[in-house]
Amino acid sequence: MNNKLIILFVIIPLAASFFTLICKISRIRNSALAKTAAALSFAAGFLLLILFSDVISAGNIYSNVIGSWSIITGISQKLDRLAWTGLALMNIVSSLSLLYTFSENKYNSDFYFFFLLLHAGMAGMLLADDLFNLFVCLEITGISTYVLIAYTKKEKSIFASFKYLMLSSLGISLFLIGIFIVYRQTGSLFFDDMKRVFSSDNTHTLETAFAVAALIAGIGVRTAFIPYTWLPDAHAFAPHPVSAVLSGVLIKVSFFAVWKLIIVLAIFEAGIFLLWMGAAIALIGVLRALSQTDFKVLLAWHSVSQMGFIFAGFGAGTSLSVTGALFHAISHGLFKSLLFLSVSLVIIRTGERSLDRISGMAKKMPLAALLFVIGALSITGVPPFTGFVSKNMILSGLKYYPAAYWILIASSVGTVASFTKLSLVFRGKLSSAASAAFTGGKRFSAGYTGMGILALLCLLAGIFGKHLASALNFYVTATSGPETASPWNTSEYIKTALIIISGIFCYFFIMSRPGKYLQKTARKFQLSFDSQLVLLLAGFLALLAFLYFK
Repeated sequence: MNNKLIILFVIIPLAASFFTLICKISRIRNSALAKTAAALSFAAGFLLLILFSDVISAGNIYSNVIGSWSIITGISQKLDRLAWTGLALMNIVSSLSLLYTFSENKYNSDFYFFFLLLHAGMAGMLLADDLFNLFVCLEITGISTYVLIAYTKKEKSIFASFKYLMLSSLGISLFLIGIFIVYRQTGSLFFDDMKRVFSSDNTHTLETAFAVAALIAGIGVRTAFIPYTWLPDAHAFAPHPVSAVLSGVLIKVSFFAVWKLIIVLAIFEAGIFLLWMGAAIALIGVLRALSQTDFKVLLAWHSVSQMGFIFAGFGAGTSLSVTGALFHAISHGLFKSLLFLSVSLVIIRTGERSLDRISGMAKKMPLAALLFVIGALSITGVPPFTGFVSKNMILSGLKYYPAAYWILIASSVGTVASFTKLSLVFRGKLSSAASAAFTGGKRFSAGYTGMGILALLCLLAGIFGKHLASALNFYVTATSGPETASPWNTSEYIKTALIIISGIFCYFFIMSRPGKYLQKTARKFQLSFDSQLVLLLAGFLALLAFLYFK
């Protein structure tokens, strides 16, 4: 394949977004043209992935400097295994979420414009091979995300978008400062040039540490680990298919960007920071999720928690944990988008989103209940679904970090408890509020098709997990400890069973009178917006101190 063709991953969704504008400019109310352009864009994306499949099968790498400029001044792109994997995940989740929008049939052409623009920006981030190109694509995804979160124009969604805008703007400012320092030190923003300079710089000066911390923290805002507080509102109050894309794809694309920076700059010591930060937010996220009654807010806090698993696995640096982190990023993209879409269908049918009012919906929506169960079994790590493989790879790779290991075990127990709680939406007696609010509505065949494919992928990824893990065993950071035993053994199944049993006992506690009191108390604890800004800066300073004094 021609190296220059990799730009099509970005150009095609951008071109498709142009056709959505035709509807807007010509004031055509029918959004059929916008829907067709979006569908064809994703179909072309899958075709490109097939054409470049030798990247994942043979390890081939395609590089391109747009416009035949020199590397120093041009826009550089690279399609490698990590980028191909991210593009595949992005196309799968985004295209299946698009089917959901077709069934909802309430979005105008401007929605599809920003949806495609977001897709183009994420593709650009994955392909970026220089810092400035990465910065531009970060801004494209940021602007698209601001608009899509606030698309419903409801008060909570607008405020959630504003919080994301402010925190993201502060993060991207840090990123720009990092770019300035890197360019002053290297005279180039091309990743290979940066690698030669930074990998030979073993002095870890304050300036170098500041640049690295600014770059990682700047992108870290988008991955919701520095800080994580904007994510629950943004994901919960965005349009339903947007929630699936934000949680299933966007934060993973930002994670891949952090991954690439750490590899390029050879700053493997940053991994230990990410290990402990990941373990902490995994537990915090699940504790916050346990106290929620809003369906989507509960799921959003679990996005925070699951990103903690991913960063902890990546930070540990062993071959098993790093491969597990990548596998879990893909697994989470599949099962979390499925969970958001299945639960959101209850909101569409009833207009309600609270566990205090809705229960027993399996009697009215049996197919949605089945799809939810598959997603819930996946995220809780029940075999043979995909979460079992990826979570156990991470945990097996963390056995030489016992504190972090047991924190993640506790988080896994909490995950079982919170999804047992969330399952009340579908199980048990049909609540009077649910019965009164339920409206049969129109057929949802396209949406069910998309969710069904996601459910099937969750199952297949678990069944063929060992083969997928072998294919994903690349880009290992550094081996910080001896490898552990394979996660495919009897002890891992016993451990999973004990986690599930413990999680069910935890569920009964949180649903008891003392447990409900603790939930009510926890819901009262909310960080102010000012505190969230301070938390972002505190995370940056903590990373800076860690890198400088390590």
